[in-house]
Order: sequence, then structure tokens, then C-alpha cells
Amino acid sequence: MATGISYCPNCGAPVQSHISFCANCGTKTSSSSSQTTQTQQSYYGPTPISQPPVSTGAYKAVVAALLIIIVLLGIFYYESSAGRLPFSLGTNHYQLANPPDFQHSQPAPAITSQSPFYIIWNACGSSQSAGCSMTANGWREGSVPDTFDYYVSFTSNVNVTVYFFTMGQFVQFSVCNGDVSCVSGYYNSIPATTNSPQFTLFTLGEGCADYLAVYVASGTGVMHPNVGVTRNAAPSATGYCAQAGS
Repeated sequence: MATGISYCPNCGAPVQSHISFCANCGTKTSSSSSQTTQTQQSYYGPTPISQPPVSTGAYKAVVAALLIIIVLLGIFYYESSAGRLPFSLGTNHYQLANPPDFQHSQPAPAITSQSPFYIIWNACGSSQSAGCSMTANGWREGSVPDTFDYYVSFTSNVNVTVYFFTMGQFVQFSVCNGDVSCVSGYYNSIPATTNSPQFTLFTLGEGCADYLAVYVASGTGVMHPNVGVTRNAAPSATGYCAQAGS
């Protein structure tokens, strides 16, 4: 067992517990072990680091912005599916650097007694007799195959106009939600009719892959198309593809 240590009450010098007098000043000391100094050890863990409060303000702002975008997209989808845009894109919103000129829009479509070799469109579903539904604020379009003559025939219970647009003109048409006045340059068309039993022949695709046929109705109805093609490749570019800078 280790010997205890006490201190002189007069001078404070250390004194062995079994010694009655201070060797430094001669003062009598108490032999009681009650004054024995005991060393105590205490464990102090690391001071907890105070974590700053997490700010959620930025996250809340991002979530709110995403919710707003989702709502706006939903509104846009609803309006578009109903045939109405919630805002106007304006006339000639999309400009053509080199719109088709008159010379390269000839010859115009003409009625023919010939018949196509292949029928490529005569139904919009499983039943040919059901026809194709048409609306006043919509249209149906299809590409005119390159190196082919394109034959158009149809019957309908509503007036249908057929436009032959270049791809650039079709972008103008669709951006303006079907407004033909947005289309720049020259283009060909088959005038509005409900009955076109004879074929109308469009030949500018014989040497050009830039054309689409767009079928636009004046109101809600049903059209029965009878559209075909015959291969007739031109030796050189035709129509808009032959126009300089196209």
C-alpha cells in the first residue's frame, strides 16, 4: 500500500503521514490520514460537436418549382389534346431561309385516268369500311415517297383539302396549329371537295424526298382514303430539291 502524504498547516510543505513534525518549519502536524490527498481520475469524453441545423429552404423551393412545371405541362397537354393551344405562337413564327418558288412548284397536281401500282393508304384502323375520322382543328399527313408518283383519291362526308408541303413548310403549318397563312413560298394543293373518285397525280416526288401530303378537313367527319404510288424515278432532282440553295 502506498504511503499517504499530508501537508504542513503552517508552511504547506509536504509531510509523510507518519511524521508528527514538519521538517521545514517544525510545526506539529496531525497524523490523521483524513488529510491524505487522494488522486481521483475522471473520464471526460470528447465534447460533442454541435451540428448546425439543416436548412430545407432550398429544397422546398426546388420542389415547388417542379410542381409548378408539372402543373403547366398538364395544362398544356390538356389544351393540346383538345385542339387548342393555351397561347399563340404567332404568324410566321418559323421562318424559311429559302422558301419554294413558283418555278420549282410545277407541274401542279392533275387528274389522271391512270391507276397506281401500289395502294399505300386506304384505312386508319383494322376496318377499311370505318374510314378515317377527321376534325376541323386537326389533320392527317403522310410522306410522299421519293422516286414515286403519288396518286390521291378519297370520298368524305366533309370537305377535305390536300396540301403538298415541303418539310420546312409543314413545320410552319404545324407550329401555327394548322394555319395555312403561316406557310411561306409556293405549294400545291387539291381544292376542298367531298368526292374525289378519280386519281389526282402529284409528280414532284419523282426526284425529291422533301414532300408531305397533308389532309385537312373543314369540320368533323369521316374520310375514306384511296392513296397509292407508282415507281417513276427521275434522272435528276425535281421540285424543291432542284431549287438552288434548297
